[in-house]
Amino acid sequence: MTFNIADFNSKLHEHGGVAKSNLFFARINIPQALINEFVDIPVSRDLEFFCRSVTLPELDITTGEVQPQGFGPVVRRPQSMNFPLLPAVFMVDSNFGIMKFFHRWMQAIVNYDKSGGNFGAVNNALPFEMGYKSEYATTMDVAVFSQNTKKVEYVYNFAGLYPVNTGNVSPSWENQGEVLTLPVGFTYDQLKVSGSETGRVQSDVPGSTTGRMLRWFS
Repeated sequence: MTFNIADFNSKLHEHGGVAKSNLFFARINIPQALINEFVDIPVSRDLEFFCRSVTLPELDITTGEVQPQGFGPVVRRPQSMNFPLLPAVFMVDSNFGIMKFFHRWMQAIVNYDKSGGNFGAVNNALPFEMGYKSEYATTMDVAVFSQNTKKVEYVYNFAGLYPVNTGNVSPSWENQGEVLTLPVGFTYDQLKVSGSETGRVQSDVPGSTTGRMLRWFS
């Protein structure tokens, strides 16, 4: 079978072409612990405009090894699902509001600042005390646009989200004209994508537990 470039282009055109990686935005809902930062750090209202890139996570199913007959070859069966870190890179504004915002967010999770002494509390948290997750966790949407329709076509929604690291910042004399950036790694508890279905509560069905076990061992 020979490859026909005309057929290839025709099929791409039939499906509206290909998606472009630069047509996206990442919108973070400000967590309760940082609501007051709207006043102190105005750039916190515009985080989505400073998100330079984001690496959408893989769907990673962990597996366990079983021998269906008790002997013979080992096969893999799904066991659980991992949510890897969500890496994003933010451009730093000239007033360094982006850095202030994320460093204060990290401090709302664990008060890492001890400059006020052992009893110098920040929002009632002593040095190295942790905050309440209900106050520092939030949601984040990463939406991808279609070049043709100019509309949002696919959305990743992350819930229970908060940063677990703010990466290295590398100022350098030789990097004239380059934008200073801040890498941030987020963790999250829930993931919803446009391509998945929303679950529905089902009534109890006799033997349903057995059915789930059979799915794993069959």
